[in-house]
Amino acid sequence: MAEHENPGTGPETQPEQGADVRESFKGRIKSEPTLGTTQKGKAAFYAKVERRHWDYEDDGTYTRLPNTYHDLVAYKGVAVRAYKQLAKNDFFIAEGRMEDYQSKSTGETKQRFVATALGHDMARTTYEVDRTPRREQAQRPTVERDAAQQSAGSGVPERPERQVAQQQTPAAFAAPEYRPDRQSPDMGL
Repeated sequence: MAEHENPGTGPETQPEQGADVRESFKGRIKSEPTLGTTQKGKAAFYAKVERRHWDYEDDGTYTRLPNTYHDLVAYKGVAVRAYKQLAKNDFFIAEGRMEDYQSKSTGETKQRFVATALGHDMARTTYEVDRTPRREQAQRPTVERDAAQQSAGSGVPERPERQVAQQQTPAAFAAPEYRPDRQSPDMGL
């Protein structure tokens, strides 16, 4: 007798238990991103973003609906990485949650998307992936990596306005120094 008599009832067809499923937000950055701090001193990324909406019609076509505009925030390490990588007019995809908050300036209740993961939208962005292990990246300064990519003919246009912003990143948000005496988590497995 087979372990599973009915096809489609085995463990391979059941959804994964405890899968981490979160909301997503796909859009375009419409303001110059800023990096600040929370009251507790943690890094905080902020940008105004645009979300495009489409309505699927019965005949199989799509009708464009009006865009909506939202606040996008991220905290801690995600905030620092987002500030270094994203610029105005970049298309992005974020994972996180929508939350209501009260505007300090107007007192009205608004919505913002709190991102726990954030990156470029691959469908709309051309870029090259740096597959250098993170440990080696930490040893090389950012300026040296950027120069190496430019001399390699990466084809990615230089954005001087973001380079200035990167140089002005507060020291509290700088990448941690490489410590060879520490073992990476995957080495002990």
